[in-house]
Amino acid sequence: MSFMDSSSFATLVAHHVAAVITRSGASVLRASQLTGIPRVTLIRRLRFPSTSPFDVHELEMLARAFHVDIETLVSPDEETDTPVPDTHHGVAGEGADHE
Repeated sequence: MSFMDSSSFATLVAHHVAAVITRSGASVLRASQLTGIPRVTLIRRLRFPSTSPFDVHELEMLARAFHVDIETLVSPDEETDTPVPDTHHGVAGEGADHE
C-alpha cells in the first residue's frame, strides 16, 4: 500500500463521497438532510477538501445514510472519476435536485 499526503487523501475521500452521493441519485441538499451534516459544511468539504476535509464523524454519518461501508469512502484503492456534485443544482451532470 502506498501512502499519500493528507491533502491528497482528503481529496480522494471527497471524490469517494461525491461518487456515493451521485450513484444514489441524491442532491447535496438531500445528502445533508439524510446525514444531518449542514449543507454549507457538506459543500465546503466537497469543494475544498484539502483545507476543509471530512472528519470521521461525518464519514460515519455518510456511510450510514448511504448504506456503504466507511472503507468505501476512505479506500485509496478505489478509483473514481465521478465529479463533485454540483452544489447549486443537485448532482453534477444531472441538472436538478432529486427531492
